[in-house]
Amino acid sequence: MRKLLIVLVAALAVIMVIVPLLLLWLVDPDDYRDEIARRAADQLGREVSLEGPLSLKVFPRLAIALSDVGVGNPDDFPQAPPLARVGTATLSVGLWPLFRGELDIGAVTLSDAVFHLVSDAAGRSNLDGLLSDAPDRPDAEPDLSGLGLGEVRFDNVELISLDLASGQATSFAIADLRLDPFRAGQPTAFRLGGMLSDGAGELLLIERLDGRLDVAPNLSFIELTHLVLEGALPQAGARLSARAGARIDLSGPDPVVVLPVLDATLAVDAMRLALLVEEPARLVMGREMRLDLPAARLALNEQPLSARGQVVLGHAIEAELAIQGPRLDLRPLMTPSERQPRPRAEPAQADFSALDALTLSFDLRLDTLVLSDALSLGEVVAVANLRDGELVLAPLDARLLGGQFQGRATVDLRADPPRIDLQPRMQGIRVDQLAALGGLAAPVQGLGDFELSLSFSGFDAERILASLDGTGQFQVAQGALLGVDLRALVSEVSSASSLGNISRAFGGQTDFEQFGGRIEARSGVVELPDLSLSAGDLGLAGNGRLDLPAGQVDYRLELALNETLARGLPRTLREATGGRIPLAIAGPIARPVVSVDLASLAEGALRRQLEQRLRPREPRPEADQEASSDAAVPEQQTDSDAEPVSETESEPQQRRLRGRDLIIRSLSEREPRERDEAPADSEAEPEETEPEESEPEDPPPSDQA
Repeated sequence: MRKLLIVLVAALAVIMVIVPLLLLWLVDPDDYRDEIARRAADQLGREVSLEGPLSLKVFPRLAIALSDVGVGNPDDFPQAPPLARVGTATLSVGLWPLFRGELDIGAVTLSDAVFHLVSDAAGRSNLDGLLSDAPDRPDAEPDLSGLGLGEVRFDNVELISLDLASGQATSFAIADLRLDPFRAGQPTAFRLGGMLSDGAGELLLIERLDGRLDVAPNLSFIELTHLVLEGALPQAGARLSARAGARIDLSGPDPVVVLPVLDATLAVDAMRLALLVEEPARLVMGREMRLDLPAARLALNEQPLSARGQVVLGHAIEAELAIQGPRLDLRPLMTPSERQPRPRAEPAQADFSALDALTLSFDLRLDTLVLSDALSLGEVVAVANLRDGELVLAPLDARLLGGQFQGRATVDLRADPPRIDLQPRMQGIRVDQLAALGGLAAPVQGLGDFELSLSFSGFDAERILASLDGTGQFQVAQGALLGVDLRALVSEVSSASSLGNISRAFGGQTDFEQFGGRIEARSGVVELPDLSLSAGDLGLAGNGRLDLPAGQVDYRLELALNETLARGLPRTLREATGGRIPLAIAGPIARPVVSVDLASLAEGALRRQLEQRLRPREPRPEADQEASSDAAVPEQQTDSDAEPVSETESEPQQRRLRGRDLIIRSLSEREPRERDEAPADSEAEPEETEPEESEPEDPPPSDQA
């Protein structure tokens, strides 16, 4: 019996070696090309063509190699590209496991292949009816428990999804796929490189994706562990890297990926955005990839933030997120790009073109938001939207420079340089710090309220000042006017021998209770058409101009003194001005030159003289009038000489009154240009003012203006 068994085993071994050799010698696979194609077409329900040579190997496995294989579409897809076109494909099967009822597939290779998944307007697919001769068992689950698979290698294989109704196509090109020997229910190592693209260009470049694969025997799910991804989003100019674990649910129409572990980083120029999930994220892989984040942590350039919301990866990166955190510094976004260096003489501009592919919506709640080296917002509550390169913050509530900021901000990052529009309402803002944002020495200190509509270009002080436009109004309380000590000026006026000598930088400051007016800005030049200042015993009113790019001021103001200060003026000046001194303040913002506006002073004095001379005298009391008449009328005057003037005789007096009004109105409406052209010796005009009879004891100084 033992010898018989030995003979049988030896004979079987000879048969297993010799029979395949005989098959190779006696059988030419090309002789059966048409038969193989016909049987394949019957199984697939599609036309199959074998145009290239075939080869057959039987040792150590039964292997077949095909080339130039085509698989067509159903008859109702005549205009669609073929379902498949394969350059070369090889498949081998173990013979001995076949005797045990097992399918042991060896190495599978596929190269230079294109597969088209086509759908039409009715929702039909060119995959409908595939494998038409397969048993119709819709409730039967796949069973991979008896399947063994050797190494799988795909090179240059492209999967294309085409919608005939819209003409849109999405392609996933596999440059390199390697799968170690596989058995269902056991982890298998793999690696992949490829690219996802559409008609607009490349969407996702996978330079490296490797990990371990575990497939359920019934194909209900796929488990991926130890995933490592390195790639890029070319349209966004971004780099992408990730470490993850995933479970893919294949039971629905679209694969759903649950990510219990995800640590991803997106880098765009100087911006580095990191994402770490705290609760499992969910990724739906349909026509576009949608990622739901119930709870996650974000880090923008190492700044930790908490986030929840949704991210969509398609033609662009779209996100709707609620973000909260202690601090967010946006200065890296304002850093000029170094990819295209400019000549040293030309100021470098930030390159925001990469943001065109981002559509972001953020609900922001931050303790601190840093916009520039000089500007930070606190207690920020805002809704931010970035779309097509335009960032809109509306509404925006925050603490700013010691006060409160409410309003709207729009940043057009498509313009070169970027254009900013602001509609702020600010209360209790430190005015000196607000001016410092533009690199200016503030002309005013104090807490201000502003309601403005402003626009400017660029993020540096020089461009901001040169392009500042807008309107608004302001009110500053309990502050100080810097560079001018008005009380020192009043003292100088009281003691000066000539007002023409008062033209210098007084320095110091003038404390005030209220200071306000309107603002009109054009190209960095700020007009202040109706300034008013209240400082207790004195006040100011008039108009002014701030040339912010040049750092110059030019005011035309009237200094109004209260009765106490006015009483300290020389009598002639007091009578000529009525306690109101016209001033010209011009020069550098930090230390302007103050002078008495002599032309306006002369005009005011002349106007007061004319008003006094032309004003009709008020009737005296009857007793005084009689006494005056007795003293003035000679005794020989008769009653007929004192007859009252008739109504007709009062017409000349009325004409004189009208003439007086015309003269006063003409003087009061003189143009500023005429005042500037007044003769230099006009400072002497106030000396013509007649002294009041009530104060003869105070003669004016002989040289007082």
